[in-house]
Amino acid sequence: MIIVQVAKSLVAMLLAPIRVRRHPPRPPEGAEHYAIATLARSPQAATTKATDIPTAHTPPGRWKDWPPLVLAGCDDPLVEGAPDLRGVWQVYKGPLKGHIERNEQAGCRVVVTGGGVVHDLSADGSMMSDEGVGGADISVAVRYENGRLNFYLNNKRRVVTRYRDGDDLVWRWGPYTNRLRRLHGPSDAR
Repeated sequence: MIIVQVAKSLVAMLLAPIRVRRHPPRPPEGAEHYAIATLARSPQAATTKATDIPTAHTPPGRWKDWPPLVLAGCDDPLVEGAPDLRGVWQVYKGPLKGHIERNEQAGCRVVVTGGGVVHDLSADGSMMSDEGVGGADISVAVRYENGRLNFYLNNKRRVVTRYRDGDDLVWRWGPYTNRLRRLHGPSDAR
């Protein structure tokens, strides 16, 4: 069973650039997706904590239309050392050119929505279940380290990194390195 999941994941990862180019994603329609929330100055001043909001999951069969924001109304400030990755981003350079994702953050929580999946995780290093490439069930630990958001498969092997480089977001996923630019509305997508 594990061998089948690994094989399925590898094939899905290798085919991802082709899939993105053949079926370019549509950006979210509503202005609410692009607005960057104002966060409280301190955790004590926050009216809604990230831990108060239920965890979101990828719907069966993945989503076709952009789901609502998960952390809407949450003003819990980012934890110390967390890079601000919030917003809607599109890959403009790299093998996954055209990919669009929406990143939400509050407290130590991060929600990455894109490609039909919702990754709603706590970046505190605890082990969580998530949906991996090709729909495989995986265990990941997510941590903010040195201004980066790192995903560790089984809390051992780093498989995903996101960080800011000037105005760009850099996303390393497996063998791929992609540069993303922030979209300010649906008409910014290319």
